[in-house]
Amino acid sequence: MPTPTPFVGLGDINTYQLLPGSGSDGLTLIDTGVKGVESLEVFERGLKEFGFAIEQIERILITHAHVDHFGQARRIRDRCGAPIYAAPLEARRMAGLSPSSADRRPHVVAFMRRWGIPDELIFYENPMAKRAADLHDTVEVAGTLGDGDVVVVDDLRLEVIETPGHCPQHLVFYEPRMQWLFSGDHLLTDISPVPLLDLPEDPAVPRPKSLVRFMESLAKVEGLEVRMTFPSHGDVIYDHRKLIEGYRLHHERRKLQIEKKLREGPLTPFELAVDIFRKYYETQIFLVMSEVIGHLDLLEEEGSVVVELDGEVERARVLH
Repeated sequence: MPTPTPFVGLGDINTYQLLPGSGSDGLTLIDTGVKGVESLEVFERGLKEFGFAIEQIERILITHAHVDHFGQARRIRDRCGAPIYAAPLEARRMAGLSPSSADRRPHVVAFMRRWGIPDELIFYENPMAKRAADLHDTVEVAGTLGDGDVVVVDDLRLEVIETPGHCPQHLVFYEPRMQWLFSGDHLLTDISPVPLLDLPEDPAVPRPKSLVRFMESLAKVEGLEVRMTFPSHGDVIYDHRKLIEGYRLHHERRKLQIEKKLREGPLTPFELAVDIFRKYYETQIFLVMSEVIGHLDLLEEEGSVVVELDGEVERARVLH
């Protein structure tokens, strides 16, 4: 069921309701949409079309802690009493215990300055990012889910699969008998998921390589037998392997673009961002840097590029 979001270029978010079988009258909800009057009204109308109401929801599953996925979880929970489940790291963020890496805390600012980003862009306040605070309520989960867990919904068995990349502990839900995959933002029809930077506060903790992890997660779901993939945005996907191959091609092209540019000479990650994302870097610096740093991580993993500290900033250069 699509419900509206205010994010330009993102459009509606699909929330999924698993209807009860003969032995139950309760619904299982996967993701909730953003907090908002219009979103809730559209959600309720959609349920009513099938003869159901919010009060009949008996559990809520959250794929990850972005506001369009859990924003109105608390409002729905307060109406129906349904327990909420999410991965541990995402649950912390939903409860407000773990701020987003995009927040301009001192360690995030230090990372950005090291990548060569000027302060006026580091501290630029994107109006939509600022509004995101109004699109969700913090909420505590009743329980956590992880790899190997199974959620039983009448005669359906949803296998929980961790697919980190887009965020630290993204979950997808796989029903092997029906060959259904509820893919959250891991696989999307019309949008290429951005593996967002995850910046540790402790300097002794290595920075997780989000795009490297995303590519590993793609391989994880590629082997599943899937007839229909239900993404969080866009239409149903009927060939998830073809989509994954398209993602790989996209990232190969981006790597080649970056490597070609670096053959002209060493550059800071920000200089690469300005060259590649000229229309977007000023207003979407965190998304843009997630793309650039992610592909530099891939190139470093392959041994074709090295990123070194040059004074107070990092510079990338080709090795051969």
